[in-house]
Formats: sequence, C-alpha cells, structure tokens
Amino acid sequence: MSEIKVKEETVKKYSSDMKESAKAMDYLPMKDGNMAFSRANSINQLRTALFDLVEAVEAFQVVVETDATRLKNLGESFAIKDRALRRMMG
Repeated sequence: MSEIKVKEETVKKYSSDMKESAKAMDYLPMKDGNMAFSRANSINQLRTALFDLVEAVEAFQVVVETDATRLKNLGESFAIKDRALRRMMG
C-alpha cells in the first residue's frame, strides 16, 4: 500500500475553488425549455399536490376497507344472534 501526501493548503484551495464554482452554476431546467421559467414553480407545486392526492386516496382506501371488514363482521354477528334468539323463542 502506498501513501499519498497532500498539503493542507492545497486541499483548502481546492475546496474553496469547488465551492465558488458550485455557487456560479445556475440550474434552471425550464428557463429555455417548453415553458416560461415563471411557471416552473407552479408545475412543481401541481406535481406535489398530485402526489399528495394519490397518497390521500390510498389512505382513504385503507380506511374504507377496514370499515367494510368491520361492517361485515358486525353483520355476521347480528345474524348469529338473530338465529340464537329465534331458536330460544321457538
């Protein structure tokens, strides 16, 4: 295994150069594309709202399935009790 020696000043200079170059980069994917730059934020908000809607619908589906199961069990227990009362009454 070989050892690599690097001066601390060199690493600091490199990291500050990287930081400056990262600040200089602007990433605006929608600026010159098919839509105006001002609409990019609203499209992102629409996408986020749609994802939230899908999650809410999935949560509602779980609640409805749980309620359906409970109602089914409740109906079966009422039917059993009705049969038992019918037998007792003759």
